[in-house]
Amino acid sequence: MSATGPHAAGTPEADGLTIRRATPEDEGAIIQLIRESMGPDDAVEWSAEFWRWKHERNPFGTSPVLVAEDAGRLVGLRTFMRWMWTCEGRPVPAVRAVDTATHPDYRGRGIFRRLTVRLRDEMGEEGVAMVFNTPNDKSRPGYLKMGWEVVGNPTVWVRPVRPLRAARGLLSGDGSPLAPTVRAEAAVTALDSPGVASIVDAAGAGGVGRYHTAPTLDYLRWRYGAIPGSDYHVAVRGDGSGGALLVVKTRLRGRIRELRVCDVVANESAESRRNARVLLRRAGRLAHVDAVIVMPTPEARWSDLARAGYVPVPRSGPTLTVYPLDLAPGVPRPTLLNNWSSSIGAFELF
Repeated sequence: MSATGPHAAGTPEADGLTIRRATPEDEGAIIQLIRESMGPDDAVEWSAEFWRWKHERNPFGTSPVLVAEDAGRLVGLRTFMRWMWTCEGRPVPAVRAVDTATHPDYRGRGIFRRLTVRLRDEMGEEGVAMVFNTPNDKSRPGYLKMGWEVVGNPTVWVRPVRPLRAARGLLSGDGSPLAPTVRAEAAVTALDSPGVASIVDAAGAGGVGRYHTAPTLDYLRWRYGAIPGSDYHVAVRGDGSGGALLVVKTRLRGRIRELRVCDVVANESAESRRNARVLLRRAGRLAHVDAVIVMPTPEARWSDLARAGYVPVPRSGPTLTVYPLDLAPGVPRPTLLNNWSSSIGAFELF
């Protein structure tokens, strides 16, 4: 959260507000604004520690943050989280449109739109390739009005584990309301082990494919291990160049208990890919769940998932939207769904 550079100085608006880059001194006021705008039910997660993890310790870089203030009082916030996609072996710098807040007394004055458009344009000037996000049905129309394009909904692959219990849960509401325990090591400790490091090192920057996040050790530790209150786990088979691992978490979808495979780490060797398939096939044993879900990546191709007993559910993933900015020549268009092969973990809301 830096306030240096050409966009650091505040810009006065016609209605008396000032828009400027946030500084480290704004942290307390930012957390307070988020809590005031989102209400008490959402405030627990928004501690200073969570903010610092998400926006300052991100291995892809510190988040650019714009604020709107009125006579020194913060009344609006817009953050983009830096991200690095890899596509056909090339790094593609991006930002994800994430946290935004407007004080209840200042709603209806277009603060969200002004902050979003300005920060988007600043990212283009910096050479960022695109802004992306997965907005819900309520917020998506606002992004489309600002020029975002709907890419589509990626296919999620599902391996049923207890289909009868799942059906009963859907039809009658029966079933446990508690998320099941995962029988795998917690990510916060597993990702620091030498065995896991050897698997990640052997995988390198990940497979050569469409838009995906390279599973580096820095990224995995930040995304799944260091997140405050982490509930991710790591399942490992083998080590070094022949090893593979899954990063998983449980989730309740209504009454259905699912295990999400958030990331798969493997390399191109036959042994590593075989171990990845074994882990995927046995993932349902890691917790008392009704189904396991995963999205295809270069490390978990469609053929691997099919051999491991998964079936595709087309257009069942989150709705991906993109605003292209400064794409390098020859980089595949991010507005085409077929050019994406992201893991669930990269699209999760956090």
